Amino acid sequence: EGGDMPKITPVPSSVKRLKPGFLSRLPGVGQLDSVAKALRLPTSSEIEGLARDVVRDAGRVVPSDGVLSVSTFQSPLVSFAYERGWRRSFEANGFPGPAEEYRLAKDFLEATLASRPEDAKPPVLLDCSCGSGLFTRRFAADKELGFAQVLALDFSESMLRQTDGYAALEAGEKTYSKYPRPLTLLRGDVGRLPIQSESLAGVHSGAAIHCWPAPEIAMAELARVLEPGAALVLTTFRKRAFGGTQNRSSFRFWDEEDLRKLTRQAGLANFKAIQRDPAFIMVKVEKPLRSDSTK
Repeated sequence: EGGDMPKITPVPSSVKRLKPGFLSRLPGVGQLDSVAKALRLPTSSEIEGLARDVVRDAGRVVPSDGVLSVSTFQSPLVSFAYERGWRRSFEANGFPGPAEEYRLAKDFLEATLASRPEDAKPPVLLDCSCGSGLFTRRFAADKELGFAQVLALDFSESMLRQTDGYAALEAGEKTYSKYPRPLTLLRGDVGRLPIQSESLAGVHSGAAIHCWPAPEIAMAELARVLEPGAALVLTTFRKRAFGGTQNRSSFRFWDEEDLRKLTRQAGLANFKAIQRDPAFIMVKVEKPLRSDSTK
């Protein structure tokens, strides 16, 4: 398992952007798109891409049983809406907003980098269950980030298309060359990560663990891919979220002790938590150095 970078499975070609078509060629649409961008509204290419996704993935648009679950995020409608209103609703449950969440996560993740050996390979960060790339893009665009490369992984192809589309607008198509940190998109299952063992210097997972169907397996996988001494930072909802009810949802909400036990069972240590009422929690844990004992 040698080499300078993690062994990864790249995102399949089916996830790549769809080429602009009919709407973008209509008279006056260019001017309307300029206004839409200024107001942070969907552009013609985004609307057309959504329409094609809906047609192609018709069976995923709305769950047949109406229950929110991990399959919800495979819906192109949910992917399209995530940064266009859905994510802002988290603030009612104590989430401090993306800018502050990013600051807190970055501080936790970078705190362990100073202890890496001087001859260690360049540090790689994984944004796991990246969704639409809300934090992925912040990591890749951060000139001061202590990591050399950013990987972004999600199981949902429609979410990865959103990440790809946003990143292309911000940093250029295909390679996102305007980002100061190289960015690679991966499609994969958190319960079976397509990444080499002990190859990551940090993992971030924002507002995701409550969606994972088998969090115990996922946590073991994240522990596997972390190098010794590296940090995992995650955020989720506590059990009092949405008034303490999880009606019509298969999501699993957590309290601090649940998360402490889950991470300890995976062999992770140095548990720290930040909580904000009514339901936000951010957790930082580390993979012990080989000479350490789990705390």
